[in-house]
Amino acid sequence: MRVKRFNRFMILALLLFLLGCAASREDVIILDNRTASLERQVNNLRDSNEEMKTTISRRIEQAEKKMDYNLQPVHQNQANTLAQIETLKTQIEALQGRIESFEYSQKKEMSRLSESLVKELKELKTRLERLEQPPPPPPPSPPTEPGTKAEKAKEINRDSKEDQKEGKEPVKEKGKTKATPEDIYEEASVLFKKQAFEGAKKKYEEYLKMDPKGKYGEEARFGLAESLFGEKDYEEAILTYQKLIKSYPKSKYVPEALYKQALSFLRLKDTGSARLLLEKIVKSYPKSSQAKLAQKKLKSL
Repeated sequence: MRVKRFNRFMILALLLFLLGCAASREDVIILDNRTASLERQVNNLRDSNEEMKTTISRRIEQAEKKMDYNLQPVHQNQANTLAQIETLKTQIEALQGRIESFEYSQKKEMSRLSESLVKELKELKTRLERLEQPPPPPPPSPPTEPGTKAEKAKEINRDSKEDQKEGKEPVKEKGKTKATPEDIYEEASVLFKKQAFEGAKKKYEEYLKMDPKGKYGEEARFGLAESLFGEKDYEEAILTYQKLIKSYPKSKYVPEALYKQALSFLRLKDTGSARLLLEKIVKSYPKSSQAKLAQKKLKSL
């Protein structure tokens, strides 16, 4: 706006000069003063424009710095998220490797057991075939003299046949008396108390096959799991304890079964699973004796 005024005054001055320089000397001085004032105003405008540019550029720099500062937490969160994702991927790969290793060991153990069973079956079959073979014929007896010797030989043969009959009769009576499930459970309990874990395990399995829902079903399943634990067959013990917990969720043996599962996992170097079971005992069965043992075990992990 001021520049336009200055141009107008310049044009007016030229017009006055062209019209014959009729203006007086005072008018020229006044015009010069106005021109100088206008020039000062133009210079001031330029200076203010420069200051304004400097201020605006400074504010832009401050705004950019503020934006960078505000975006730093976002970038940091992104970096932390990526790091957590990588950690989870590593844990998943490690878990998958453990699962594959466990499956491989299971397959290897099953293969070993099947080979052992096949071998035992072959041996039993061989022994059965031997028993089923007829006994070898007796050696020919020497010629007997007539009279008393022949009669004595007949009497001896008759006595031996009677003895054989008397010996066979008790065997038949034994075959008639079949052991009851209760008898088998008692035998298993006696073997377990003697720490004959293998024999106890077989008897408990026999009882569960004969009478799975019988009077001692709960105790027999717990005894089977304890026998496997005693044999240090920790993987099978974990599975058997779990069957007990699933079949009898309100059983008095559940806290003990959970605690033995945790110990089995520790023996298998699976601290994470053991910790979860110990925490479950403390939370779900706080008044049990196993809860105190679980708390001590958790402190040592």
